[in-house]
Amino acid sequence: MSTPLEQQVVSVLSQNREDSFATQRKRGYVLAGVARSLHERFGLQKWANVGAKHVAFIVETWKSDDAGRRSIEEKLSHLRWLVRKIGKANLLPKSNKELGIEAGPRHTRAGKTISSDTLARMLADVKDDRIRAMILLARYTGLRFREAALFRPWRDWDGSRIWVKRGTKGGRPRYLWPHNSRQVEALDRARLLARGEEGLVPPACRTFDEWRQHVYRELRAAGIGRATDRTFHDLRRTYIVERMRFLVTEKGMDPPRAAALVSREVGHHRLEILRWYLAEGDIVAAA
Repeated sequence: MSTPLEQQVVSVLSQNREDSFATQRKRGYVLAGVARSLHERFGLQKWANVGAKHVAFIVETWKSDDAGRRSIEEKLSHLRWLVRKIGKANLLPKSNKELGIEAGPRHTRAGKTISSDTLARMLADVKDDRIRAMILLARYTGLRFREAALFRPWRDWDGSRIWVKRGTKGGRPRYLWPHNSRQVEALDRARLLARGEEGLVPPACRTFDEWRQHVYRELRAAGIGRATDRTFHDLRRTYIVERMRFLVTEKGMDPPRAAALVSREVGHHRLEILRWYLAEGDIVAAA
């Protein structure tokens, strides 16, 4: 029989389905385990009664299990999601380092950026206009794959401010201001192709997942993927690196302030994540 805490987790999850099904499943599994542990150790009946000592107990349990730093990071991301949903975000610090957890190994592609020539070849090799529009949104506004597909330029761009609301990680909306003409051109192209609530997902596709599978097939056919050492996510990484360098070298902004701004623009709630995008030795890698 499930505990009261587990039942409350199910309720919160059912009301917040902003992420992929795979992420929701993993989140449910992790949080159910947290709920059982807190009920067994402290007899807790309500998440409203969770405090700092309870969170510390869970973190120490994960550390003692020695599942690997990367595993703990993933579990913490789900726990952070929950404490935000129940209005207790301050129970966890923004940095895992404050919890005694150093960044674990990641299959990172730090420094893997897309040159202008490579971008031109990618656009030439991809035949679908909607996919080309997604590529340009990722390159010039830093949108993730899902965000680019679901972006609604008629509703989420008013000509000055870009809102990113659909497909974001953790369901956290954000905004950014265009700062060059290439961004506006990418947004204009998307606006010509997008349809209302569907964004760049065509009416023929019944679900986002159906569109996702189609797009990845087309990208692989065009030679875009890990096999050719150029991925869709590298476009977002290119925007981040370029934006950081612009703010630091041309605008004269100090690296920590620039990193905070770019993190907000691209939807990273922790600066540690931003650093994983930057190559070792980059001017802002230590921001």
